[in-house]
Amino acid sequence: MNPMIQKFVDQKFMTQDQGEYIEAAIMNKESIVVSGHRSAGIRPLMASLMAVAKKEFSNVQVKGFEDLEKEVEFFLIPGLDNLDFEKLVGDAIGVEGTALVSLKEPEHPVSLMKVMKANYKAGKAVGKKIHTLECIKVDDVPVLDKITMMVLNEKGKIEKTDF
Repeated sequence: MNPMIQKFVDQKFMTQDQGEYIEAAIMNKESIVVSGHRSAGIRPLMASLMAVAKKEFSNVQVKGFEDLEKEVEFFLIPGLDNLDFEKLVGDAIGVEGTALVSLKEPEHPVSLMKVMKANYKAGKAVGKKIHTLECIKVDDVPVLDKITMMVLNEKGKIEKTDF
């Protein structure tokens, strides 16, 4: 397993199975959105997953909408305050042949279902997989609580599967 993911397993932030699942998703060029409150450890997890994608694939750290025009395999989207964050993530999801690593937190809310449906109406992102990693605190200790995979089918329905 990639050492950047293994450290979260070693710290008991996630299980071995969760770590392997996340690594496989990245290696399959599938999108990852880390969700939760900052106190639940989402920023360090997002940074580590970005590092994994950065090591293996062509990428760009997105600072604005113009970065979505670059020919890369992964868009790395940290929390950006100066843009319509939800639109930025939605537009990134709509770029064919790419994946993203980003976050969803109270300061940067994103309705993934809303942006996926908007992409469907525009004829984009059908079949693209997005894995949401939901992080929480249990007894004041941050942990990865749940992984949900969403995919937009040909009929415009979002199919969700929990790991």
